[in-house]
Amino acid sequence: SFAMTVPTFVDLQGFIVGKKFIVKEVAVLRKGAILSHYIFTCPMPWSFLTKSEKYCASWLSAYHHGLQWEDGIIPYTIVKRLIIMAIIGVEENDDNKALVYVKGCEKREWLADVLDSDNLTIETLDADYKDIDSLHNLDITNTMRCGKHNKNCALQNVFKIHNWLGGHKAKKNVSSLKNKMRFFFKIRFRFLFLSLPL
Repeated sequence: SFAMTVPTFVDLQGFIVGKKFIVKEVAVLRKGAILSHYIFTCPMPWSFLTKSEKYCASWLSAYHHGLQWEDGIIPYTIVKRLIIMAIIGVEENDDNKALVYVKGCEKREWLADVLDSDNLTIETLDADYKDIDSLHNLDITNTMRCGKHNKNCALQNVFKIHNWLGGHKAKKNVSSLKNKMRFFFKIRFRFLFLSLPL
């Protein structure tokens, strides 16, 4: 049961090279308080990409996330290690299975391959919550961007999905409380009505 577990939120931005996702930016919000954000170097020089791959990367840079192929200072060789540390942490004896949320099936599949752990449940918010809007349309209140780009920032996205889920659960709790109060007052009213002297 994940009732008491604070989920971890992850977002990734990157490029497609040879039909394979190349992560460029990752943001992780663990336990609602531990934030990690990395922009990685490119795994190969720009000149190694085909004309088609360069076109696709240029389109993503211009119209999607704004990150450039050459951006980043964290070596790409440690992508897996940093992502595992950011999501799982360094706790050795944590018996609880961690719940990780991402937005999008492709991100979930990529993350599952990287993490390869039985102690994690990686879910897409889209699958668990049918009413979630696109990342682009989620509220930006109480979020921040990394400053490297102005749209589709992984850092801002983890705050967006964290805030959305928190607000969604709060609305659900208020609705549940209202229903319980209605039920209580119905019972109370019936009891009062039945106990009135004739």
